[in-house]
Amino acid sequence: MDFVFFFLGYIGLFSVVSLFVLISPSSPLLTRLSNWIKTCALKVVYTVIPNIILTWGQTAVHYVFYTRNHVMQLVFGVLVMGGNAILMRDILPLLYIFEPDKNHLLVPMIFLFSNAAAFHLSCSVDPGRITRQNVSVLASLYEVDGKMYKSGTECSTCKLVKPARSKHCSICNHCIHRFDHHCIWTNNCVGAGNLRFFLPFLLTLQAMVINGAVMGLHAMVLYTDHLKILDTGYVDPHTGQVLPITIPVLIQHLFMQHPRCVFLISSLLMLAVLLGLFTIYHLYLVLHNQTTNERYKMSALTNAVTSSNNGTSGSGVAHCSNLTGVTPIGGAVKTLSKEQWGAQHPRQCMKVGDTIRNGKHRVNNNMDGGRKTQEEKLSHASDEELSCFYNKGVWQNLKEVFLPWSGLDRKTKEPYGAVPKKKIKRQ
Repeated sequence: MDFVFFFLGYIGLFSVVSLFVLISPSSPLLTRLSNWIKTCALKVVYTVIPNIILTWGQTAVHYVFYTRNHVMQLVFGVLVMGGNAILMRDILPLLYIFEPDKNHLLVPMIFLFSNAAAFHLSCSVDPGRITRQNVSVLASLYEVDGKMYKSGTECSTCKLVKPARSKHCSICNHCIHRFDHHCIWTNNCVGAGNLRFFLPFLLTLQAMVINGAVMGLHAMVLYTDHLKILDTGYVDPHTGQVLPITIPVLIQHLFMQHPRCVFLISSLLMLAVLLGLFTIYHLYLVLHNQTTNERYKMSALTNAVTSSNNGTSGSGVAHCSNLTGVTPIGGAVKTLSKEQWGAQHPRQCMKVGDTIRNGKHRVNNNMDGGRKTQEEKLSHASDEELSCFYNKGVWQNLKEVFLPWSGLDRKTKEPYGAVPKKKIKRQ
């Protein structure tokens, strides 16, 4: 049963890699476990591996994952072509032997070329770089919410006032409109300009993976039924008895006869799960008009509020500001609990935006006759209200993804990076 241990070891290694992906800094999952594993792993690594190799490895990792390069694009191409080579060499001949009248080549070719086209567009199309020529036009597409995005915020690198829903990518060294994340596989950011191609890329890749796994399983089932392997038996080397075929023994036999097929099928099945979760996550973001960057921003805001509450829970100021919505501004502030404050000032306690100065109250909430801006109104919004700020309904959200520039004025709409054309007066 050497194959079983080999196969379980392969699955275990794949699971460990998947766990490290889930607890990586870019993922909010399992933060404490992530820190513990990193600490233990670093101790083992720095103890076993020489410093020269560590330095070389850190340089290589920084180049591959934190600079613009074509390494992961080439890796993706090698993986896709390698999988299709196994499909052509080992799986398709079996399918045509046992089912010669069916066309087994059309569907994988459709998925392959459609995925290649979507991958090319995701890599080459401008994700939405913000320049001095289009920054004012893009600023009109979305309003600032006051928490995640604030009006007048300037990018320290580009020296431009960032429109709402934009972010500076340190790898591309550009501010990207409706920034989602930087994809190392496409060597490009995912933003307003190419999200409409990135989604088909994920969907066609998922379809290609599932189709390859189904074709491989179907070929193995046909091979097993044709040879009637399940009706035979095998000799136990320890007892010498003839025992009926079990699933582990069948998998071991198939691996010995068709190792590349079994290896490809097992890899595709596990990849389908991980890629499926990633695809479902992005579909959820699209349907709710959110981005990965905004999810992290909301998570950071929640963690900041939680940590501030825990760090100042013994202060009367924290009770006033966090529990009653009262903000202390200078002067002497008495330490009062929520119940004491509510008993002494039942009306002011319920007003959000009241201020305290030397024990006197100045009500400034809604004193402008309701003329507060949207940014000021959302400065006290909850996370649920904030997450729905840009949600305009399913159809409108899909329109913003697949027709990202439909909201621009036709008279002022210019392609990214283009200098506005000067009008030439006819003489």
